[in-house]
Amino acid sequence: MLQVRKLTKRFGGLVAVDAVDFEVTAGEIFGLIGPNGAGKTTLFNLVAGAIAPDGGDILFEGHSLAGMSSAGICRRGLARTFQIPQTFHSMTVLETIMTGSMLHRRRVDEARAAASDVARRVGLGARLDLPTPSLTTAEKKRLEVGRALATTPRMLLLDEVLAGLNSSEVGAMLDLIRAVRSEGTTVLFVEHNMEAVMGICDRLVVMDTGRKIADGAPLEVMRNPAVVRAYLGDTAMEPAHA
Repeated sequence: MLQVRKLTKRFGGLVAVDAVDFEVTAGEIFGLIGPNGAGKTTLFNLVAGAIAPDGGDILFEGHSLAGMSSAGICRRGLARTFQIPQTFHSMTVLETIMTGSMLHRRRVDEARAAASDVARRVGLGARLDLPTPSLTTAEKKRLEVGRALATTPRMLLLDEVLAGLNSSEVGAMLDLIRAVRSEGTTVLFVEHNMEAVMGICDRLVVMDTGRKIADGAPLEVMRNPAVVRAYLGDTAMEPAHA
């Protein structure tokens, strides 16, 4: 469904993403992880169209996305959320979700009905008329997901959607992500919460210093010596002394 081929991004002399390859299959929950500074956020932004690559390609359902605008990529069927919710303070919950639903619906009544349905799906059905600043952090995260889902994506890109949530809120968000997948939407997400990643992802890509160092099932990946070294340092690989 999504193919990333030799994707490269430089900022001056820094190679933030260095010839990275991976594929996401339709129906997967696919995680993109790595220690701070690994390049995963830059790679995520490349896929989402926030920045343009310096080399390589991104194919979605056989079509190249390299150099396309974020809006164009969204129309293709990839929608993203933001780590810090991008709310419109002058809008209600319903109006915010409608900004997504109007991508493919020009009639206001149809967009409103679609947005109401999405709000219910993400647990905000009772909050439709509330101004967005009145929402809790967890609700704002759900609003981000709702606005993205309202564009009817085939792939949902989630940027640290669990950040700032307590344990019960994390559990509820993971249930929502599973529901999104069960409805037919493929999920790619960047996340730091390793317990959550291990519990929900079908496959992972791990990055370190701009390069892919592992790719596979969660348990397989986390046993990879390069991954252990990236997260814990070289001392983690030294044998214990009696």
